[in-house]
Amino acid sequence: MSAEQATPAVRRPEQVPASPLGPGVTVSDLLDDRHGCRGLHQRRLRFAGGAGLTGTAGGAGLTGTAGGQGEAWYVISGSGTLDTGESGTVALEPGTAVWMRPALRYTCQARSGPDLEVLAVTVRAGSAGAADPARRVVRLDACEPERTGDREFRVLLSEGLTITQFAGLIPPGRAPAHHHTYDEVVHVLAGRGVVHLSGATTEIGPGTSIYLPPYQPHCLENTGADPLEVLGVFYPAGSPAAKQAS
Repeated sequence: MSAEQATPAVRRPEQVPASPLGPGVTVSDLLDDRHGCRGLHQRRLRFAGGAGLTGTAGGAGLTGTAGGQGEAWYVISGSGTLDTGESGTVALEPGTAVWMRPALRYTCQARSGPDLEVLAVTVRAGSAGAADPARRVVRLDACEPERTGDREFRVLLSEGLTITQFAGLIPPGRAPAHHHTYDEVVHVLAGRGVVHLSGATTEIGPGTSIYLPPYQPHCLENTGADPLEVLGVFYPAGSPAAKQAS
């Protein structure tokens, strides 16, 4: 999709309704075709303590899910387990990133206690190859920090995949406007600021989702005293440091 056809979107938590997906499980469709974001769909899954869900990687609960090319998860809060059959069972804790190949069956089970909250991005662009891993699990604290200017990021999922998932820290202040050549969806994990996008300035905070079309000038400005923490997923895969001045 060209930049001219794309519709930039900024969606705050209060603007996104949650729908039941199963007993004790809800889904919020954050970014999808309705917001111009056709290559990557972003949603939030919330499991009440002890609740479980069996699904297929590729987007249960999404709008127009046909043709999914895999799914990237990131645990925001809570804890639980993810069973993907022959690939085994892994513990889900805050900072856990998981890649699942398209059509991979899974069972996610939340532990008792605080809600398990997962940010899921379904890839609907490109094509998955036979050599793609069935499942990959990475922990945030096991990833080496990288720097570009005064910003820091950690790449979670990328090598051998069609997408890159990363966690970034933006210090207080405003960087020059820039653009990327890839499709990107961003979710604010912590901190507050504003996003300058498509001629508008919009406040952002924890739970805000942002779609950044290719070649769209933008800037995420940290207006607080603490780092602005974000999780990004972009297609095609590459380096989060790659950007062009606008």
